[in-house]
Amino acid sequence: MPATPEPDEKMPVRRELGEAMMEFKQFFTSIRMDDMDDVMRQAATEKYRQAVMHAAEQGVESSLTWHTLGIWLEEGKDRIGAFSRALECMRREKTLPPPLGVTDPWVTTHTEAECLYEIGRVHFHEGAPDAARQFLEQALPLAQKAELLRVPGKQIEDGLEGRIAALLLQL
Repeated sequence: MPATPEPDEKMPVRRELGEAMMEFKQFFTSIRMDDMDDVMRQAATEKYRQAVMHAAEQGVESSLTWHTLGIWLEEGKDRIGAFSRALECMRREKTLPPPLGVTDPWVTTHTEAECLYEIGRVHFHEGAPDAARQFLEQALPLAQKAELLRVPGKQIEDGLEGRIAALLLQL
């Protein structure tokens, strides 16, 4: 007789986080960016941040939730924190079997490069060139690798490699 899987005691937290992410996504897809004011965007981002942090306190977090949050945060240290947590989660997720582990090598490689780029970009704009260079130099080969893994027509073409190189040239 096969063993019965143990119930996931964290399922309510996972569900709550998933619902918060869907609500956050729905907010941004339901309003044109031109019509959105800063207060609305900041309020939606803060609500999502609270959900992400609450879930993390309960031991539930993912690279996707932290990466999504990092994109919309405005303060440099907050962005660095969110993208750093996304990187930590990605490294853990790489060890998990599917479906929990990410199976698309382009997604993981591109997201890791993007997180490193965003951290480097914050350091660049805050006047910390050595820190910026460190993160950007880690991001560049990953962006190049992601470009090689890209399936034409399947993933976005966002010029990440070029954006990284441009900042490195300014250092």
